Amino acid sequence: MSRKKIITGAFSAAASTYETAARAQVWAADTLAGRLGEAAGPLRVLELGCGTGLLTRRLVNALPAGSQILATDLSPVMVQAASAALPDVAFAVMDAEAPHVAGPFDLIASSLAAQWFTDLPGTLARLAGLLAPHGRLLLTTLGAGTFAQWKDAHRALGVESGVPDYPGTAALAAMLPGARVESSPLTLSYKDARTFLLSLLALGAQTPKPGHRPLSPGQVRRIIKAMGSPCAITWDILLLDYRRENGP
Repeated sequence: MSRKKIITGAFSAAASTYETAARAQVWAADTLAGRLGEAAGPLRVLELGCGTGLLTRRLVNALPAGSQILATDLSPVMVQAASAALPDVAFAVMDAEAPHVAGPFDLIASSLAAQWFTDLPGTLARLAGLLAPHGRLLLTTLGAGTFAQWKDAHRALGVESGVPDYPGTAALAAMLPGARVESSPLTLSYKDARTFLLSLLALGAQTPKPGHRPLSPGQVRRIIKAMGSPCAITWDILLLDYRRENGP
């Protein structure tokens, strides 16, 4: 099974539990919505990785009346869950890395979905090409400092974690010339590391980086014990803001 199908299956299975564990996701969606500012008139909007509609709901509330939102996700189950709560929004199942939509869009938005892209630089370039003149690409994703405590605990025991290799601010900005990127770390407290792992399962976000060799149950128990109770876990939220200049 392909990695993309594994990721899709994990999120589909978590559609009913996602928002119970989505503390960082809510914070990231609020952060993105807070950067929208005021538009002079209705916008044509494309959302990528809408999930259960956390960001979608905020876009509906923040954008001018008459704005047209097309919210998309790779998971049909997530799309069904989001559309049930937002009947006035257009939804579609779509792979953000191969967008089969006709632009141009005034705004392309995505919150905590881009970290799952296989080809992030290529996808950012394709999305920028779907923007109208002066259109805006605004997204949040995970950065290099994500789950630092979890990774440190692994290193202390001489093993490697399955946390993907997320980019830093400079690396992400370099993927899309002209983009501004900033890091806003969010540190959350969990009862213990086992609770943290269960929260990832509830989110559907448990898929490790490609090629990761799973740890033995004993190794996992030692890491959980080493992290103590309660334990702190940092989500390094990167916000990318890009505006297309006038012209093709």
